[in-house]
Amino acid sequence: MVGSAGVAGRKHMNGTHARSNVQDEANEQQVETGTENNHGTTLPSWRFTADAWRWAGRLNVRYVDAAFRARSARVIPVSGRARFIRMGIPEDVVDDTLGRIRRANHWSSQWVETAQRFLGDFRRQTSAANVREAAQARQLAALCYHAAQIFEPFDPMTVRKCRSASAALFTQALPQLHPNVRHLWIRWRSKSLPAYLELPEPVSEPVGLVVILNGASMSKEETFAWRGQLIDHGYAVIVMDGPGTGEATSIGNIGPDQNDILDGVFEMFRNEPTIDLSRVVALGASLGGNQAIRAAAHDRRIIAAVAVTPPYDPARWIHRASPLLQTELGLIADHKLVPEARDMVAGFSLEDVSLASRQPVLIFGGGRDVIVPPTEAQLLAKRVGGRATLVWYPAGGHCLYELVDQWIFDAAVWIYEVALSIRSGGPQDSPAQLAAMAARALELAEYVPKSASDDWETGEESGEYARLLTDHAGGHQH
Repeated sequence: MVGSAGVAGRKHMNGTHARSNVQDEANEQQVETGTENNHGTTLPSWRFTADAWRWAGRLNVRYVDAAFRARSARVIPVSGRARFIRMGIPEDVVDDTLGRIRRANHWSSQWVETAQRFLGDFRRQTSAANVREAAQARQLAALCYHAAQIFEPFDPMTVRKCRSASAALFTQALPQLHPNVRHLWIRWRSKSLPAYLELPEPVSEPVGLVVILNGASMSKEETFAWRGQLIDHGYAVIVMDGPGTGEATSIGNIGPDQNDILDGVFEMFRNEPTIDLSRVVALGASLGGNQAIRAAAHDRRIIAAVAVTPPYDPARWIHRASPLLQTELGLIADHKLVPEARDMVAGFSLEDVSLASRQPVLIFGGGRDVIVPPTEAQLLAKRVGGRATLVWYPAGGHCLYELVDQWIFDAAVWIYEVALSIRSGGPQDSPAQLAAMAARALELAEYVPKSASDDWETGEESGEYARLLTDHAGGHQH
């Protein structure tokens, strides 16, 4: 069914083998998203996809500067606003801060100013002995520092300082706001990666563990807000800063050779009685989703992987991506894409890695993604084959920020069913059957938004936040 504005609707589709209509490299001037599975069911595409990607290819700092001067940073897409609100910044604060940003180089300074206002409130609340209110103000300051570094193409030092301030303030606020959350340092090779761990309460028996991995501009302080549905389904959650992200910025850049990123998790909790290491799942968004697939291929102890709008073969399209994304990935020199750009991102290809993994894989795609082509999720699902469940949001953008609570609910239901099937003596030697059972449970699950404010459907096509779910049994639509 297709939902009306206010409640996200659902339409379910069977058959996971998506066949992409993306053109061959020689004729790849547009990104097409109309996709047909093996049973002839077509995934709906956005009619403006080609235009949006042509626009994205021109989205450089000069373009952003002109847009901000004309309309302020309030011009950013709904999904961009949703990102800040979903991490916990009040909507009115987001709107006020965006309204003050009138130039591209104002972005970080205005968000820092907002963070300083919250720190002022923190000091006032502390003087008044309002412990919890002071902690809340400190946490909001942390999130604003994180928002400041999301778009800072001018000064890498500002990025590092904002990330450091965000992590420090957020950690300091935890004892008052989330006393059961632990700040950890997880060994990775010769270094340590910072993380937060939360367990469901009460814990009467060992629980499974979901490890959330960052995209390039994310941090554990942002993804911490994603944990709720997973905790509610009885899973412990680790949100971790991988190399080059958040508090781990100084460790190095996020790269395709970090398949062992969860090794330290298994080592740390080897003798932890509350954690069941036979139920560990890797979950990530954007490059974090790419990393989750890689980690699962590297380590068979991981029972499943979840990837949200992941890049599948970035060398195929990186030359047409936004210059802002190219800059963030270090592919720009002298205002031009470096000749070896394709080679630099080729290591992130999942073409071979997806075949090397043996676990069920849950893949989320957004039909209006202009950061990673929407077809990347479809190509990954096709490559993984029967082990894949593809959940398609036709009106979703990159990382599905405007739908975080819903896709996290979907992920929690799917993960729970995979683990339950294994614990109940299900077909562990047949990941395709495990995936099919989990997809069926997802079909039956009913998502209810927490509140009307959680609904990000706007515009004339507000009913298009339908969820299209693929599994492996048949070809009919529900």
